[in-house]
Amino acid sequence: MDKKKELLIRAYLVLFFFIAFAGIIAFRVITISMIEGDKWRSKGAHHIQWKSQEADRGSIYSDDHSLLVTTLPFFDVRMDTKVASDYEFFRNLDSLAWGLSRLSPRYNSYEWKNSLSIARKQSNRYFSIAKNINADDLDKFKSLPLLRKGRFGGGLIIERKSTREKPYGQLASRTLGEYRENADKVGLEGYFDKFLSGPTEQKLMKEISTGVWVPLHDLDEHEAEKGDDIHTTINIIMQDIAHNALHETLKNYNAKEGTVVVMEVETGAIKAMVNLNQSRSGKYEELYNCAVAKSTEPGSTFKTASVLAMLEDGLADLNTGVDLGGGKKKFYDRMMYDSKPHTIHTSDLREAFEISSNVGVASLAHKHYNHSSEQRKMFYKRLCSFGLCDVSGVDILGEPRPFIKDPEKNKKEWYGTTVPWMSHGYEMHNTPLQQLMFYNAIANNGKMMKPYLVNEIRNKTGTIKKFQPVVIHNRIASEASINAMRELLEGVVNRGTAKNIRSEIITIAGKTGTTRVDYSMPDEVKKYNASFAGYFPADRPKYSIIVVVYEPKGAYYGSSVAAPVFKEIAEKYTIIDQNMYAFASNVQTEEMIHLPGRIVGHKLDLIRIMQYVQIGYKDKSRSNWVEVDPFETRMLVENKKISKSSLPDVSGMGARDAVYVLENLGFQVDVQGVGKVYKQSLTPGIENKGQEIKIYLN
Repeated sequence: MDKKKELLIRAYLVLFFFIAFAGIIAFRVITISMIEGDKWRSKGAHHIQWKSQEADRGSIYSDDHSLLVTTLPFFDVRMDTKVASDYEFFRNLDSLAWGLSRLSPRYNSYEWKNSLSIARKQSNRYFSIAKNINADDLDKFKSLPLLRKGRFGGGLIIERKSTREKPYGQLASRTLGEYRENADKVGLEGYFDKFLSGPTEQKLMKEISTGVWVPLHDLDEHEAEKGDDIHTTINIIMQDIAHNALHETLKNYNAKEGTVVVMEVETGAIKAMVNLNQSRSGKYEELYNCAVAKSTEPGSTFKTASVLAMLEDGLADLNTGVDLGGGKKKFYDRMMYDSKPHTIHTSDLREAFEISSNVGVASLAHKHYNHSSEQRKMFYKRLCSFGLCDVSGVDILGEPRPFIKDPEKNKKEWYGTTVPWMSHGYEMHNTPLQQLMFYNAIANNGKMMKPYLVNEIRNKTGTIKKFQPVVIHNRIASEASINAMRELLEGVVNRGTAKNIRSEIITIAGKTGTTRVDYSMPDEVKKYNASFAGYFPADRPKYSIIVVVYEPKGAYYGSSVAAPVFKEIAEKYTIIDQNMYAFASNVQTEEMIHLPGRIVGHKLDLIRIMQYVQIGYKDKSRSNWVEVDPFETRMLVENKKISKSSLPDVSGMGARDAVYVLENLGFQVDVQGVGKVYKQSLTPGIENKGQEIKIYLN
């Protein structure tokens, strides 16, 4: 065979093999894409999928924008040890191991190098580097050799997680609520969950080993979508004062639990809500929202509603006569007693109310509301007209409806003794917040406001929803009846059962309550709840407060257990609230704002006052705390140095500023007097060790 023919045969063979190979490839492409397409696509779906990822929850703020609840991110750092080439991996191994030993000293440099080498040999694509680190530490890990190349260059895997934190710990904890996966959300966390939770993102994830999914794309994991922020009505200073006052009383009387609610009279905004429950360890913690969800017989604080009903129906006035029977009287087959024995018989409604006579109030209610079905219906309808049959509608889930007996719907439970016992707060139930809503209406000249906890909801673009005060009833009773009722409530503090809380700082009006809990049980096992509901200043109410202490031991009267808590809160609020102090002390505005002598305080507050009254000033300061001195025809504003490591000199400061500065530095402050600080018990400059300090004001 000649050479030409031999070359042709070889060429044809090569061509044949190329054609055959191309045919095989084409056949496999058609088979995989068309015939077996669904099979391979389904297998691929198991390794790359869109996964849902919840956004960070929004934050919750106080009325001055202090952070009450927030979501803190933390991270796990892992490494896909098979991403980098052998050359890149081993070239950077020593420096990577050294850097890891500095950031994560659980291993030394040699141990890190050995662990990484073994992980690569074992084809570990999910090797753990660090767990539960913050964003600052994450940035340090991301700057290490090899890891700085990211997901696809160096095998860096970042898993972002988050935790819900309350910077102020137990303060208002139950009101703010709890966020728990696979469990009911409570408090504001539950009520506003749809706003706080934010959008759910879809991220493309890749399964690198069984059950282990990582982001397919090399994204920056620091930033995440976030829910809306909730801005509440809670004032953190007022919350702290109420919390500490209640906590001390619960400890002193070894009580089961207690609650305090502070409401702004004009608007219904809740400025503080404290709920403390005794845990198994004996400590008091915020475990259950008694203020909103605990419905009990209110006892004598309900006498206010019974008396207001008689005043409004024209059945009695403050001078209406009543026989107190020396503190006991029989209604049908049951004997009623006043809380303390006395020898008073002939009296009037004013005295009966001020000394909290069960017999006196019950006798008048029995006389006017218990002799016919029409009278009983009138009593029930009048109580409901005060809003006492309705829920408050506060921004927290779980509020029960009040139970006040209806003579028609509750015929089987209605007895001849029902009206006398209802008149002083038995055979019925409501919550502390529902009771406070009624007292707040009396303080607000008869206008009943809906209690609320949230001012607005914001996102990153601004306010998306704003909440305004809501009027439930424009007037629950006539002006004359409300004025008479307010006169009675002032009398309770000035002459009656709460005269022990008369204050030289602020005028108080309110009503004591002492409720027998298990009155069907023998006397040796009897339990009580102590309460006080009222408002201050009495003649121009700004805040209404209810205090309830459940099952105190040793003492149980509302006057001795609950009322002192009210007084402490009211006085401390007055001291820190300069506007209220000015009103309570009858100080003329002009005398305050002319700034006689040296004044020390917060710069923005003082400058705002001088601008308002058009006083000239020269600002030489660059700090938040300043001294203001008269200087020729202008005020001179200069820096006031506040040391964080030692006790500052707070002389010249107002009470609010002095308490704020000292408590933030860790000192325990005892305020003596009213006005400006002229003396302090500890010498300025001593080391800050959390001591108690007295400041004297005049």
